[in-house]
Amino acid sequence: MAGRLTSLLRKYRRFGKARSGSAAVEFGFVVLPFFLLIFGLAEIAMIGFAQTTLDGAANDMARLIRTGQAQTGGMGAGAIKDDLCDRMDNLLAVDCDNNLYVDVRRFASFIDANNAANNPLEGGEFDESGFGFQPGAPSEIVVVRAYYRWQVMTPMFQSVFQNISGGERVLVSTMMFRNEPF
Repeated sequence: MAGRLTSLLRKYRRFGKARSGSAAVEFGFVVLPFFLLIFGLAEIAMIGFAQTTLDGAANDMARLIRTGQAQTGGMGAGAIKDDLCDRMDNLLAVDCDNNLYVDVRRFASFIDANNAANNPLEGGEFDESGFGFQPGAPSEIVVVRAYYRWQVMTPMFQSVFQNISGGERVLVSTMMFRNEPF
């Protein structure tokens, strides 16, 4: 019995001194956090890129309303949404029919516009029922809001980045301005 115990102890010492394969073991410890970090950064970058694209497109589209080009050109809600989609589609492959929403409202004052801000994100759901299209007349105050439902691509990060159910994040861009005297 003592001989077997001594032989077993020698094998454990030899195993403890062995250095072959230590790089593989160390890589095994590091690989999971490394790939989680890489995928997380890629997801954040895509969300940021989509948000920036939405902001730029909404700003350009709001300029059409602010300068009166939309009103005098007879652009309705559908044409405004199509214009916004075209501006976003230059940089991203987007599904505008199912995921893009535009809300354009006019107000009597900036205070009224601030007080009337409704949040369509209620209880983990997105409610677009209160949206409208009122581009306003010259010198009226207008608030333009564009919403895009972004599908979080990495399944393990959906619970972290989603702000509505279904693994989606609603991106929002808001512009508030006074129409020019067109």
